[in-house]
Amino acid sequence: MARNYKELQEKMDPASRADNGRQVREELQRMALDELRSAKQLTQADLAEMLDVPQSSISRIEQRADMYLSTLRNYIHALGGVLQIQAVFPDGGTVAISRFGEYEERSYSVRAQAESNGTYRLYAQPLDQGVPLSTKALKVQSFTKTLQALHVADPQISAIRKGLGKEGSSIELGGRFTNTQRIFNAPDLIAAGFEAAV
Repeated sequence: MARNYKELQEKMDPASRADNGRQVREELQRMALDELRSAKQLTQADLAEMLDVPQSSISRIEQRADMYLSTLRNYIHALGGVLQIQAVFPDGGTVAISRFGEYEERSYSVRAQAESNGTYRLYAQPLDQGVPLSTKALKVQSFTKTLQALHVADPQISAIRKGLGKEGSSIELGGRFTNTQRIFNAPDLIAAGFEAAV
């Protein structure tokens, strides 16, 4: 007969319960990406839809030993987490590493552009020196989700989509609709799926 886990746990002595909890925490810290995704009860197809990439891309990410930090950051963000990197030293000291490139501290203006086949792309231009960023071509649903991730209000998203009538037309976010230039920071742009423009 199957027994409830809580019943079994209540019968364990406190030392065994503590040891069991420690083992679970250690195991969670050693998870591979595919195990982490499974623990969050997501399939590769679920994650591919969230990131608007083919399922084969998720498979490649999970099997890759080396990848861009932006790719890993987007993957972890889609799982609902935040990527944090620490340097751990033999003397027991740890240092959180928060900057990974010249564009991390930069401020950007963002422009939306209509492209072919009903797709859109977002371009981020640094306000001073820095690396331009952009998204890949996005379908309507992904375009909307990306704007929402940038905390653009739904009425403004609707106005932007209406303003992008024909291929090649573009609109600066915040510009035409609010008469102000809206400023975005690099970490928010990267979390929303922007990468260095090529």
